Amino acid sequence: MKKIIAAAVAAGLLPVCLAGASPLAEIAAGKAQIDANVTLGSSIKGKRDGHTVDFDGDTRYRAGATVGIGDHLGLDYTYAAHEGDDNASVQSHQLNLIYQFNPYLYGYGGYVRNRAKHHSYEDNTNGFQVGAIGRLPLTDRLTGWGKVGYGNTITQYEVGMGYAFTDSWEANVSYNDSKYRDFSGDTDVKTHGVNVGVSYKF
Repeated sequence: MKKIIAAAVAAGLLPVCLAGASPLAEIAAGKAQIDANVTLGSSIKGKRDGHTVDFDGDTRYRAGATVGIGDHLGLDYTYAAHEGDDNASVQSHQLNLIYQFNPYLYGYGGYVRNRAKHHSYEDNTNGFQVGAIGRLPLTDRLTGWGKVGYGNTITQYEVGMGYAFTDSWEANVSYNDSKYRDFSGDTDVKTHGVNVGVSYKF
């Protein structure tokens, strides 16, 4: 019951907490993780018809969850939102199957839906991605990780570090760089930023 209450509280804090996350140390049925992130010092750049515009970037958030559905197999969801000057924004929903090959290496693949907006311009893309995640325990409580993904509408990489201050709660800091492609009008959007936050693992 305590785990259910804690998970509900963590889910309620998704939009406002600080977060970015190392992967589960062991993916298995019944294990799960909720992540909440704030993106600081973000940048958003749009490229259309060969012209690039820098929209700076406002503080936004990333949120996600991983749920184990079998031995070494899980379902992972990530939502990323970026906003910039002049009413520019991009959002991404990513739903992936994730497989843990060993304690240090994971592979994933799945569906991506992106949306770009700027004044009256708005477009959505649907696509796929595949990628890999590496996890390296540095001490009993400190973990480093890296992630790289590629698809027909997205390219991304992330590096980060997490500190477990209890068995369930972890503080994280990471850097993410993403490029969203294939919008109408030959439009691409590139974002990068530093994420800080917490994860709840149960």
